[in-house]
Amino acid sequence: MTSQKSSYLSPGFSEKKLFHTLFTPVEIPVKATLLIIHGMQEHSGRYSEIAEYFAARRLAVLTYDHLGHGKSVKDKKDIGFFQLDQPDEKLISDAEAMGEHLHQHYPDVPHFILGHSMGSFVTRCLLQKASGKFSGAVIVGTGGPLAGISLIKGYLSLANKIAPHHPTYLNKLFNIVNNKRFKKDKDFSDTSWLSVNPANRKAFTEDELCGVPFTNNAFYALFSIYKKATARNWAASIPKSFPFLFISGQNDPIGDFSKGVKQTVNLLKQDGFKDINTNIYPEMRHEILNEAIREEVLNDILQWISKHL
Repeated sequence: MTSQKSSYLSPGFSEKKLFHTLFTPVEIPVKATLLIIHGMQEHSGRYSEIAEYFAARRLAVLTYDHLGHGKSVKDKKDIGFFQLDQPDEKLISDAEAMGEHLHQHYPDVPHFILGHSMGSFVTRCLLQKASGKFSGAVIVGTGGPLAGISLIKGYLSLANKIAPHHPTYLNKLFNIVNNKRFKKDKDFSDTSWLSVNPANRKAFTEDELCGVPFTNNAFYALFSIYKKATARNWAASIPKSFPFLFISGQNDPIGDFSKGVKQTVNLLKQDGFKDINTNIYPEMRHEILNEAIREEVLNDILQWISKHL
């Protein structure tokens, strides 16, 4: 056995509890830690094999379910719902609490963070106030600035006040927009944008904890975080020496088919960031961690972390 797995329900910064799992390497000493932050409409269980991969290589890994997701949901009405007031800040503070949980277990090793999709934007916001707690960040499936985001956020702010628990039409629109370029796929489905890998798309569809509709509240939080994470000066408070690894599929619509990722990286370099690496994987889509080339991607991440120990 290469790791020990322990799952918990633990308090965040409110009375609500977050489900999280700590993957502890059996081989010692532990070289570093890795906090994994998952995306929208999925859950931390999808990252168990990834966590095992890193734990087998002497990294302690923590995964957790956001509020409204996976096993952090204890009441059906809270599926796809975060919290009424400042849900964006709650997502960021929860990520910070989970990072602190790892720090307490392993105070004397470097700490890294990996955020996928919505988790990538949460990660970027967390680094705005807590980059000093991490030795580097892996930003997966992220994007650049979105035209009209202030208008969208304004509408969702109102919708959050009127009907926060109500599922919004944006769920359907989200899939339509992301799938626009993939309609000619022979095996086209609502999940085509997620992955080239049909096995991954099938697993996502069959997982009852995936694809749950987002409420007005959740979309309001998502676009609030997106705006903070992609503002022109989003990284102003982060030291210019902080290491970043940006990872994306070439055909990821969230990253505007790699254009948004490249724009983000170029702006950081213009602002003086010295340690930025970018891996764009040809022909791959949004869930690069679940494509058929996953082992290659994980090895690239591991090599990058090892270089920054």
